[in-house]
Amino acid sequence: MLYKLFPIKFHKWTTLLGGFLIQLSIGSFLTFGNMVPYITSYLRESVHINIRYSNSVWIATAYNFAFSISILLSGLITSYLKLNTKLSILLGSALLSLSTILTHFTIQKSFFLVVLTYGILFGIGSGFAYSGPISLAIKWFPNKSGLSVSAILFGYGASSILFDQIQTMYINPGNLSPDKPFSSSFPDEKYFSNPELLARVPKIFLILGGVYALLQVVGVGLLAERKDDPSVQINDFCEETELIKSEKMNSLGVRYEDSTEGLSLNEAWKYAAFWMLFCKIFSQLVPCGLVITYYKTFGQRFISDDQFLSQVGSIAAFFNAFGTFFWGFVIDRSIYKICFVSLSTVLISLTSTLYLVQYLNFRILYAVCVGLINMCQSGVYVIMPTVIVKSFGSKNFQAIYGLLFLSPLFSSLMVGILGSSSDKIGWFWVFIICALIALLGWILGFVFNVRKSDGTEI
Repeated sequence: MLYKLFPIKFHKWTTLLGGFLIQLSIGSFLTFGNMVPYITSYLRESVHINIRYSNSVWIATAYNFAFSISILLSGLITSYLKLNTKLSILLGSALLSLSTILTHFTIQKSFFLVVLTYGILFGIGSGFAYSGPISLAIKWFPNKSGLSVSAILFGYGASSILFDQIQTMYINPGNLSPDKPFSSSFPDEKYFSNPELLARVPKIFLILGGVYALLQVVGVGLLAERKDDPSVQINDFCEETELIKSEKMNSLGVRYEDSTEGLSLNEAWKYAAFWMLFCKIFSQLVPCGLVITYYKTFGQRFISDDQFLSQVGSIAAFFNAFGTFFWGFVIDRSIYKICFVSLSTVLISLTSTLYLVQYLNFRILYAVCVGLINMCQSGVYVIMPTVIVKSFGSKNFQAIYGLLFLSPLFSSLMVGILGSSSDKIGWFWVFIICALIALLGWILGFVFNVRKSDGTEI
């Protein structure tokens, strides 16, 4: 393994780098919004399937469904069947790369097979590889879980910066715009018809699959599991010090500062705090998921520049990546309620007004709005692991995290329903409904009340 090439004191840092590389491949699915016009146009024009953008969202829905289920299964298998964490990551990574390569073949056959390979199989692989690096990092950095999670998820957020451009530069180097209207009744809903552009769509999956595999092989090789004496603590400067076991308990009776303590999954899900977190994850990921999936489809209504819209995805990815460190810094130094209510307020404001941006004739503003919404999504993924550890402990983190992150399964179904209804109810009402769902999380942010041993909020 590559981490053995470095002294033990650097293993915590190789773990962060390895986790970053793995998340860089997993986060590539955030480019789905960029790929939707290419995939849908190819299926319509080259495979002759009568499909619309509103149907393509079910690929993302299938991915999120599989992703959520496999995160839970990975956590249960790792926590209770004692499957080696790195083996789980390796199996998930291999399936992720293989499913991408298989999509080169399935996209030439049917929409259903694309849902199977680029949706379900890609989601299963991502789920099995996702939480393992986070769990390993938290054990290396028990006192700075927010920072360690941020460093790894920076790869997840930054992925689109790289892969959006690879996809667009390869598939559409001439910066062509969609030119074929769906029908006279929907003149603004346009698809690509250029045969040379469409011929490159299947080939991009071979390129992506190869890049993912390379990132994952190096990433898994750099991951190191902490197997030191539990009576010894490794501080932030990689020096060993005697660990004084903490007796501090939070309001759920958990010694939240002791990495060997924590509630079991069966205990955690019985608390109201667990289900509040579940609902809050759902409420924030609905608007985030919808915008990430449809930013390009909606943007094509008033922006006739395909490369700019791809750059919107890259700008959004930059915000997402920056957000991982921003929210990690904030959650390590502030209470959860302030973080989450602030995030929800920004998300509600942006989602409820995004439809109006098209009338301002200021496309940079659209890119910034999409970027800030992506930054809110990164906040959900960074804040939640820290809150889970502070509420339920570290011992069974992966299993508890896995069950909580069944919530994106329901949020993705809602995104699928809203996205497929956009041609019936209109984008204005789609965004308003998303904002109202986010409002639910904002309200729950004030109700959540897990406290530290001194009575202050976590």
